[in-house]
Amino acid sequence: MTRDTVASASQSETSKEMGGNIFSKTKEEDAPKKFKQCPVCKADSVPINPGGLDGVVEDKYNQLIPAPSPPLKRHADFKHCVPPENPEYGNFSLFTAGSIEMGAAVQWQTRLVEHLCDLPITVTNPRRGAWDPTVNAKREDPQFFSQVEWELDALTNADVICYFFDCATVSPVTLMELGLWAHSGKIIVCCDQRYWRQGNVEIVCERYGIPYVSSFAKLVPALKEMMENKGLKLDKNGDYAGEPKAKKGTGERPGVKNVDRWWLKYRDTNEDRIAKGLKPLAELESS
Repeated sequence: MTRDTVASASQSETSKEMGGNIFSKTKEEDAPKKFKQCPVCKADSVPINPGGLDGVVEDKYNQLIPAPSPPLKRHADFKHCVPPENPEYGNFSLFTAGSIEMGAAVQWQTRLVEHLCDLPITVTNPRRGAWDPTVNAKREDPQFFSQVEWELDALTNADVICYFFDCATVSPVTLMELGLWAHSGKIIVCCDQRYWRQGNVEIVCERYGIPYVSSFAKLVPALKEMMENKGLKLDKNGDYAGEPKAKKGTGERPGVKNVDRWWLKYRDTNEDRIAKGLKPLAELESS
């Protein structure tokens, strides 16, 4: 098979996944093209939970386990932080990376908090209750930029990052963040075999020695063991007994490096942006 044949076959498969010819033109030649169709369900956009990001979501595939009964006694030093407020960091922090899908994913973050609230830790959870679904997922949108920056800061500050892939979602951002932190040595992954890219996730975890489980029931004890391995030591009263850690600041953009951003000279010109149906840079800077 020639390289061109392989490329043609690849394009054909991609076209099928995206529900049509990826090279076909729109009926309105001058209209900006939108590439938002879900490759799994062929929907034009991700379904939005009418109850918001914290609305009730039915666990149709029985992915979660019940909350502890009776409820755990909340530790005095336990903090559950969501954007846009700055997290209150203590001696140990956990970031809940994983499926949100505009509120369509099961409420795994809340259930995890119910199983961990007796520990002296800070949980940073990007699943905020109030989110405007009309926010444009572009860098120039201030709300979107602030949300992504909050997540990047919290990911960097976390002692452990916990990934959960809801098998009924696509979760592209979770896949991206998994790749971003795969080499960090501080992540644990829960991915159900029914997730559409489960094979990719499992192979990545196997290759880089990332702790991996297939169910939420196994995630909870595995996560507790990993946090202990990463420095969460408790005394007989359940209080933090590990090495005191330096206070983590807020608004410092941790992990950001001052580098020569030489590639900026290759960014789109205003003519390029207008051709794509976007605002010129001058308008963005003044808005």
